[in-house]
Amino acid sequence: MKTTIKSNPVYNSTIIPDFKKLNNHLVKPLKSGFLGFTTILMIIIILNLLSVIIGSNEKFGIDFLDFQLAGVGFVLQMTVTSLKSFIR
Repeated sequence: MKTTIKSNPVYNSTIIPDFKKLNNHLVKPLKSGFLGFTTILMIIIILNLLSVIIGSNEKFGIDFLDFQLAGVGFVLQMTVTSLKSFIR
């Protein structure tokens, strides 16, 4: 006689219930904002390097305006991600 034992898997959840909300509304937008900041800053640095290599600029430099432009990328990417999370 064969017996079968059925067992329900035990789910050990270490996630705090409100952490999912915090993650969706704060952590993910901040991560994507920093990704937008670094992406735009890297594009600016590459374009500055190319302009020095081509010879249109004599010196390589990053101005405060470049960081402001990258900051705009941070704000836009963070806004888009936070709006997506609020729509869900």
